[in-house]
Parts: sequence; structure tokens; C-alpha cells
Amino acid sequence: MFSQESLSKILECIGKAKVLVIGDLMLDNYIVGDVERISPEAPIPVMKIEKKIFVPGGAGNVVRNLDSLGVKTQFISLVGQDEPGRKLIKILSSLKNISSNILIDRRRKTSIKTRYIVNNQQLLRTDEETITKLPQDMAKQILQYFSSAIKKTDIVIVSDYGKGVFLGNFYKRLIKCALSLNKNVIVDPKNSDFSIYKGAYCITPNIKEAYAATSILVKDNFSAKKCGLQIIDKNWSTTVLITRGREGLSIIDKYNGSHYKANTEEVYDVSGAGDTVVACFSAAIAANLDINTAAKFANLAAGVVVKKSGTAAVNAKEMFSAIKQKNKVKSDNKLFDNKSIKEIILEWRSNNFNIGFTNGCFDLLHSGHIDTLKTASETCDKLIVAINSDQSVRKIKGGKRPIQDQTSRIKIMTALSMVDAVILFNESTPLKLIKIVKPDFLIKGADYKTSEIVGANIISKWGGKIIRTRLIKNKSTTRLIRDFNKS
Repeated sequence: MFSQESLSKILECIGKAKVLVIGDLMLDNYIVGDVERISPEAPIPVMKIEKKIFVPGGAGNVVRNLDSLGVKTQFISLVGQDEPGRKLIKILSSLKNISSNILIDRRRKTSIKTRYIVNNQQLLRTDEETITKLPQDMAKQILQYFSSAIKKTDIVIVSDYGKGVFLGNFYKRLIKCALSLNKNVIVDPKNSDFSIYKGAYCITPNIKEAYAATSILVKDNFSAKKCGLQIIDKNWSTTVLITRGREGLSIIDKYNGSHYKANTEEVYDVSGAGDTVVACFSAAIAANLDINTAAKFANLAAGVVVKKSGTAAVNAKEMFSAIKQKNKVKSDNKLFDNKSIKEIILEWRSNNFNIGFTNGCFDLLHSGHIDTLKTASETCDKLIVAINSDQSVRKIKGGKRPIQDQTSRIKIMTALSMVDAVILFNESTPLKLIKIVKPDFLIKGADYKTSEIVGANIISKWGGKIIRTRLIKNKSTTRLIRDFNKS
């Protein structure tokens, strides 16, 4: 999970990115009402309509997510010459970060999905659409728009909903144009023949789409990686992001596979979650972030949007709130012993969290401690704090210490939001614990030289790093006690 600061940096980076989206546009129509009786004419519910909600769907939902996150986006698509098409153009023109080139094709209907919602549940869905190959004149116009827009963009999203924009060999022409300008293409696929996307940087199928293309059923991390590698081995793309519903998502390239569990326990509606993922992942890649950071960012956004009804967009405020809630661990659940700390570490490692470790007596908690803990927390995904027991403190500090007993010190430490786990140790040093935890970051104040930090000589064995935090002058428990006694 990201810290508030790291999320801020990501959002700042993607705010400078420029994205081009091309794909199938549709109108999502939500008819919301209530059912109080069954029809006397047939055994069907009678729905009393209370309101109608219209939002862009398909590639339009990808665009909505990019707009909501402040990403400058160019959008190319087409609609029919009808009222739903006019409604879509009007809605898109109101999005401040979106520049749209929407063609009007008199020979087709605008695609409409109408969902009837009762008590937050879908009662019925109807589809109206024309699925035909692009007429030659429309294809020529779209290619002209695309050739011009791509020069001003960092990345291309192809949002294929199988509604006609990409029927035929149109993909090849678009991808060839993008590759000639060294632009990455990310494809959200609908066609089961992924070979038509050859040359793409990344393909982002869900489990069903991945199975249709590879005949590999993604049911765990192993099969997800196997599926991704098959797509890569066939040169359909160099990277694969598989969305796995309640199981989160997997990001696979030629050398590695990483898997991220869904950032929510509550799944309200998965409609459009794939659009959110492709929008956020693409924006992060456009901002030159690495694929794992981009995948984690997309996963965080998906965890927000599945709690909403219908196709929806995620915004920065909601993502910050999700982080705050996810990182808010109850104090009672933060205290571990040697056995249980191993279990939680395994869980964190399975989620690809990096782990920080720091230690101390923390007798009288002061601002210097807080600054060190804050810096430590921002360095890693999960922070473990080891506290010297009363017995250990007496060995180090003498018989008059600690001022506060271990129960009080633990209670204070577990109440801090930046701390994820607390463990007590009786030894004079935490070396035994460090060997158990094998942290990615070993964090101590700058008043310690690296050679003086316990564990410094072994942390490199598992690729860990030493972090020395800035020291605040004249802030220490010993000094506080001395100054108090003088007064």
C-alpha cells in the first residue's frame, strides 16, 4: 500500500502525462426505481421509475477516469446521428481535461446499455447497437485524427469493446503508426484473437478474455503468470496485466510476475472496473513509472471503484481516503510475538509489500521519535517497531529506567498510525528479530554511525538497505529526564 506522500508524488507525475484514447464509445443509461407489486398481466415486477442517469461507457469510461485524475487526454471515437450520440458529445465536452474528436456515422446507431436498477440491484439490462465494420471514409478520418493526435501524446490506449471501431485490420494500422513514433500502445481487449494486437506494449485482459485467447484458466498466481508468459512468448505484447476480480490483478513481463490482491473486502459492482485499471495503469506508465508501481496504483483505484454502483470514475480524494482506511489498523491487532510476526510478514510479502524495521526503548516518546517513525513509515509499505522490554531497558540504561513500563510504551506505540506492527524483545539488541524479519529497510537515527547500527553487517545478505534518518538536535529521552530533574 502507498503512503499518502508516495500517492501524492504519483498523482503529480500522472498530472503531467498526455494520453490518447481510441475506442468504442457507448452510452450507459441507468434507470433507477422501485418495485412494489407484480403485474396482473404477467408474473413480472412493475417498476416505478424515479430517475434516469446517463454516463459515457466503454472507452468513454476510460476517459472519465483519466479526466477525474487530471490527466490531459485526447479521445477519438464515433457515434450515430441520434439523440444518444448527441447526449454523449455534450457530456464529453463538459470534461475539462478531455479533448474529443467524435465522428458521426449516419449508418449506425449509438451503442446504448440500459440497466434497470431496483434496491441497488440490476433487474434487467438491454442493449441497442450496430456492430459493423468501419466504412472506408470513417476509417480514413479516424486514422487522420489518430496520426495527428499521437504526436502530442505519451501513450495510446486502445479500448476495444467489440462494437465496430476495430473490426477488420484497423488495429494493425494504428499500432504500426504508434510504433513508428516510438509510442507505447496499451490494449484493453475484446477480441479473443490477441494476435491482432501484435506490437502492443501491454494487453489488459480479464480472466475470461485471457482464457479465450490462451485456453489457460487463471485461478491462482501460478496460472496467471503462465497465461501472461504465453501471451508474451507469442509476441502479442511485451507486458500483460490480468484483472482478476475479487483476487486483484497480476502484472507479468518476460522476467517477472507480480500479483496484487484486491484493495477492498467490499465489492459492490465490478462494472467498468477494468476501464479504471487500464486508465490508471496507462497514465502511470505514460508518466515513466515502473510497471509494478503502475499496477499497484491501478489496483488501488479499482478497489475504490468497485464499491460504487455502475460504471464510475475514481478521483484523488477517494484514493487518499482508501489509503487512510487500509492503513488504519486497530491498536489491538498490532502487537506480535516471534511466531505471529512471521505469519504477518508472509502475508505482507505475498502482497509485495516492502518492510521497514526500527527499534528502541521509546521510554518517553518525543518529537524526535515521531519524526524518525514518520520518515521510516514513508520509506516502506509496512513498518515494524521493536521495543526493548523493561528487563532489556534496565540492562542498557540502569535500574532507574524505564520511566514508563513496557505495557504503557506498547500502548502508545500501537496507537500511532504510521506503525503497522510492534514486537517486544528481552535481549540487549534486536539482532535476533532482524534475522527473523529480514527487513527491506533497517532504519535508525543519524546519531548512529552505520557501523554502530545493529544488523548493518548482515542486512545486505537479503538485499536490504540501511536508512539513517535526520537527527533533531537536543531531542532525546535522556536529555528530557536530565532537564526535568534540573527544574
